[in-house]
Amino acid sequence: MNSLDRFSEDFEELIEVTYNTYWNLPVIYRKSFSKSLEQTILNISIHNKHIFDLTMADLRQELSSFWLKYEKQYKNQKGNVVLRSYIIHRSIWDIRDWLKRHTSIVDIDPTLGVEDNSRAEFKLDLLFLFKGTNYPPLKSLSPYERYVIFLKFKEEKSILQMSKILQKDRRQVKSHFDSIMNKIKEGCVS
Repeated sequence: MNSLDRFSEDFEELIEVTYNTYWNLPVIYRKSFSKSLEQTILNISIHNKHIFDLTMADLRQELSSFWLKYEKQYKNQKGNVVLRSYIIHRSIWDIRDWLKRHTSIVDIDPTLGVEDNSRAEFKLDLLFLFKGTNYPPLKSLSPYERYVIFLKFKEEKSILQMSKILQKDRRQVKSHFDSIMNKIKEGCVS
C-alpha cells in the first residue's frame, strides 16, 4: 500500500467515525485513532442536541480545507513529527472544535420581544445580543457593539480571543472596546 492510499484511508476513516458517532450509528474501528476520535465526539455530543444537520459532504469539505492548511503548518513547525501523525492529531482537534462551534449555535425565537421592564432588570443574554435592550446606556449600541460587550462580559473573552473571533487586529478590537465603554459611560452620565 502506498502513502497516498494510506492518507486516503485515514481521511475516509475520520469522516466515517465522525459521522457515525455524531448520529449514534455503529462505529467500526479500522484505525488506531478511531476510538480516540469517537470519544472526543461523544464528549461534545453529551452536552448538545443534534441541532446541526451534519452531512458527509460537510465533513469532507471541512476536513479537506483542514488538510490543505496542515501541509503548510507542518512545513513551518519544528520537531520530529511524522506528517501522517501530525495530520491525524490536528484533524481530531479541528473536527472537535468545528463540531463545538456548530453545535453551540442556538436558535432564537424571533417572536420574542424586548421586555418593557428591562430598566428594572437587565440581563446580558442572547436576547440582548440579538434584539438589544431598552436600558438607556445600552439602548444606542449597534449589533456589533452588543456583540463585543457580549463576548467580553458574558463569554469572558480576552481582547486577543475576541480579535480572533471577530477576525480583526487586537489593537483595533481594543480600540473598539474602549470606545464602546466610553459610549456606555456617557450614556450613564446623561
